[in-house]
Amino acid sequence: MAQQYDLIFAGGGLSGLTLALECAGRPFFQGKKILVIDRDEKNRNDRTWCFWATGDEPLPPVVFKSWDKCLFYGDQIERVLDIAPYRYHMVRGLDFYAWAKSEMAKHPDIHRITANILEIEAVSGTVKTDLGDFQGQRVFNSAFTKIPVLPAANAEYPNPPFSISGNSAGPEHDFTRLLQHFKGWLIETPSPAFDPAIMTFMDYRLEQEGETRFVYVLPLTETRALVEFTVFSPSLCPAGVYDAALNRYIREFLKIETFRIEDSEFGVIPMTDYPFSPVPEGKVIHIGTAGGFVKASSGYAFKRTQRKLRAFADAWEQSGAPDPAVLRAPWRFRFYDSVMLRVLRNQSVGGKAFFSGLFRQLPPQLVFRFLDEESTFADDLRLLQAPPTWPFLKTALKQLPVLPYI
Repeated sequence: MAQQYDLIFAGGGLSGLTLALECAGRPFFQGKKILVIDRDEKNRNDRTWCFWATGDEPLPPVVFKSWDKCLFYGDQIERVLDIAPYRYHMVRGLDFYAWAKSEMAKHPDIHRITANILEIEAVSGTVKTDLGDFQGQRVFNSAFTKIPVLPAANAEYPNPPFSISGNSAGPEHDFTRLLQHFKGWLIETPSPAFDPAIMTFMDYRLEQEGETRFVYVLPLTETRALVEFTVFSPSLCPAGVYDAALNRYIREFLKIETFRIEDSEFGVIPMTDYPFSPVPEGKVIHIGTAGGFVKASSGYAFKRTQRKLRAFADAWEQSGAPDPAVLRAPWRFRFYDSVMLRVLRNQSVGGKAFFSGLFRQLPPQLVFRFLDEESTFADDLRLLQAPPTWPFLKTALKQLPVLPYI
């Protein structure tokens, strides 16, 4: 006999914890039994989230470090970007999980268990785990991501979490699938080597190898920094490529010969224009990566997740029923992402040339507004004039038959 709950969150990561707390803190949900299930205790720093935000953006009190200025190295550009009124923020996964668990402890109606989720039955709302079955009136899934992305496994990533649902959403629709994969080292140097007031947003000085490759650097002190090597490509690199790139960057570009690796992280984010449906599957609504929360053309997710789920909970509380359509990005931004991904996949314009064109010709605040999906149509026209324009227009015309499906 399945244990009964009003709301079940299958997956207790960023999106599951965020929405569980959004619901628990509102009068409309008082008295509802809420269950959060995750296979992990969330007691280690398994990831780092970064984002830019203005001072009035409502965010969890978990920011670890912030910067007012960003370095950008690209094609014919080497510039310190003054990003005010934005600040660039870093959030450690461990800090977010600890905060979320302490907040959940204040709400007696929220229960959390650590278990392996084996299956979700959409019609009945039953979540089957190795600790038993649980049935909810609503199930929010962020544990299973059924998108057409197949990252080739390597030694550091032996079990890709993305399940396969075919090569396209329909027999005649070729949707774009790329991966953003990255490895970072938290390093310490014996003497001052960093300016903790300026982070490196993107450094494209490494060889691109027919892909989009860059490094970002988050200096925590004068002697400690997170150095992250990032690639946009259809599949993962051999494991040794990441270490070789980090070693080369630290020694050749940062001019650091002696350092100690305190910690490392490795991750993969799907970048796809696959049309995540806003229509619930039975009692299941997909959130997080499974719901298309990751910005398809950039991989940013933290602030985007906070905004989407806050708006979703607001609308649910006001109307009395959840509306998954609130979770979808505006159509024009989905189309822009689709065009951008196809341009990158076909290497019509590389990421280095694209972002270099933007930051050479436009203020960073405009670029950030665009990536945050807050730009006006007039802003979009300015952006279109910055990078090589023709490849994007040509690709956009080719994408017209796909418009109804994005």
